[in-house]
Amino acid sequence: MKIRWKLACLLAVIVLDIVFAGALFYNYSEAKNTLFLPADAGGEAKEEVREQFSGSKQIALTFDDGPHSVYTPLLLDGLRKRGVHATFFLLGENVKGKEAIVKQMQEDGHLIGNHGYSHVQMSREEVANACEQIEENNRQIEAITGVRPQYLRPPYGSWNEELECTTNMTVVLWDVDT
Repeated sequence: MKIRWKLACLLAVIVLDIVFAGALFYNYSEAKNTLFLPADAGGEAKEEVREQFSGSKQIALTFDDGPHSVYTPLLLDGLRKRGVHATFFLLGENVKGKEAIVKQMQEDGHLIGNHGYSHVQMSREEVANACEQIEENNRQIEAITGVRPQYLRPPYGSWNEELECTTNMTVVLWDVDT
């Protein structure tokens, strides 16, 4: 009797595994065909994104806190050799004196975003202070690259609705933290 019960349970687990695996595959298939674009994006924009992201898996490489005078140039060289582009979220206090590195990031085709002026938990700052940190770093990056950053990664992922002080910036958080 005990063996039959164990076999019945094992069979039930196997059937449930098959059902759940099928559901996961279906959800994955649906999700990979989803384009995350503004609702008013035209057909041409959707086709361009679909072309760029036609692989089955995508990874976005992002680097925070730089630039660093030694390690960032080494990283840029490695990315250039491999034909890989990344996004660099820069801390304003680390930019001063490293303008040539920021310019090299831009020339190599990397996206440059804002990581605040100093590495503070923005949701714990006064709103005006957090907004000023973001704006000061935007000004400094724009002065070097000629392009105003469109993306903001708040240190520690610390963000709340009160901080929607930035002009047309997209807040970028993460799925996997090393």
